[in-house]
Amino acid sequence: MNQLAKKTATGAVINISVIFTKNIGQFLIVFPILARILTPEEFGLIAMAMTLVAFLTMFNDLGISAALVRAETASSAFWSSAFWLNLGFGAAMAITSYLSAPLVAALFGEPQVIVLIEVMSCMLLLHCSFLVPMAWLQRNYKFRTIAVIDLVAILSSSAVAIYMAVAGYGVWALAWQQIVLYAVKAVMGLLAHKAPIRLTFEWAPIKAVLPFSLSLTGTGFVSFLNRNIDNVLIGRYLGADALGYYSRAYQLMMMPVSTLSGGLSFAMYPAMAEVQSDTSQLRAAYLKAVSLLSAIVLPAMTGIAIVAVPFVDLLFGSQWGPVAPLLMVLAFVGLIQSVIAAANDLWKARGRSGVLLRWSIIRAFGFAIAFSIGIYIGNLQAMATAYLIANLIFLVPFQFEVFKELEMSAAIWLQELLPQFVSTLIMAGGLLLVKASFPEIQTLASPVQLLVLVPIGMAAYGLALLAFFRSFLRTIVSDVRALRSKNATA
Repeated sequence: MNQLAKKTATGAVINISVIFTKNIGQFLIVFPILARILTPEEFGLIAMAMTLVAFLTMFNDLGISAALVRAETASSAFWSSAFWLNLGFGAAMAITSYLSAPLVAALFGEPQVIVLIEVMSCMLLLHCSFLVPMAWLQRNYKFRTIAVIDLVAILSSSAVAIYMAVAGYGVWALAWQQIVLYAVKAVMGLLAHKAPIRLTFEWAPIKAVLPFSLSLTGTGFVSFLNRNIDNVLIGRYLGADALGYYSRAYQLMMMPVSTLSGGLSFAMYPAMAEVQSDTSQLRAAYLKAVSLLSAIVLPAMTGIAIVAVPFVDLLFGSQWGPVAPLLMVLAFVGLIQSVIAAANDLWKARGRSGVLLRWSIIRAFGFAIAFSIGIYIGNLQAMATAYLIANLIFLVPFQFEVFKELEMSAAIWLQELLPQFVSTLIMAGGLLLVKASFPEIQTLASPVQLLVLVPIGMAAYGLALLAFFRSFLRTIVSDVRALRSKNATA
């Protein structure tokens, strides 16, 4: 491994490990506790309130922090100006959120949403205050520091949520969970960074990166619509209970996406930006990212779809049964989004945020049509299925544009996915065969079902790789050994 690859690999391992730990804690401890105390309606209400807050967070930064990370040189004036610009936008967005609360409540037909949004508006100011510090930490590969901040924030916010839920505060447990999360990140980020932030502001360095950053903001805006138009439609036409079920299934679907794709992406982006003009190195980095992601995401999401019923029952309890059939479909949406995630960092590293914006717009129209069909049919299963179909339709042309940018053929990409794909099919076939041959398994308690099926799936996947794709396994082992050697030396 060269030095850049070592830093990237170390950062990826740290980020994936931390996000994995956070998500495991959330989904095996925090969410199951909250799901047994709070109602689907309360989860639906917080999802309604977060729709506006999450929407406005996109405009706090205007893509400036991403420009800081990829800049060849970043002056003190650039860091200072970006920080104060973000702080001003954060204050403006917080006020906008507070004043818009009645409109959002009217849209959903839920008066309780008003006070939730009014209180949670402070998150917008908190969010913008740590974006530039985090950009400095990311640019300088300070992934261990970022990991500590994330862990402290998630532990603190989870403790507050559980305490308030047990104490009977209802939906406010979920609201303060979010506020504390942002507050801890803001305080620790401001204390940890060493960016040269001064009491100065210059427009010139900001203006120079606006073509890139505004396109990135536009992409974020349209991507937000892609991710939340389903929430708006469900909340408006199917109610808070339905939105509560859907949001739980969506969060489960996003767990591996945020864990693996998010962790790897956070480390890959500064590395890709460093070699942005070298197509061969970018191609190698992209293929490595796709190979590693698919090695875990393909079997994980397929397995989750197969064991969705006992999985949901174990995590959330019987009252959340409607989540399982949604998860069976959305798991494959998460699979697709994980595989294409590395391409988004490629476009950002190249400075071609306009490509991301164009594809976000295309997807927005397609997803809006898909979700509208689901609402017309009138059930959550139809919405999830339409969402999956739309993702499949857009996957092919998007990937071919990536192939053209990296000057490679589709065959090379497919070759990287072949071992994982075939082994996943063998795993899925084995699990379905076991369930069909021994139907009594499905009558067992959920923990017992998982204790039987999950090891069988893992063994089938591993044996398939060992039997048919040993060279792929040797490559992974070689990379791990190189990384361990580097860490031992450090």
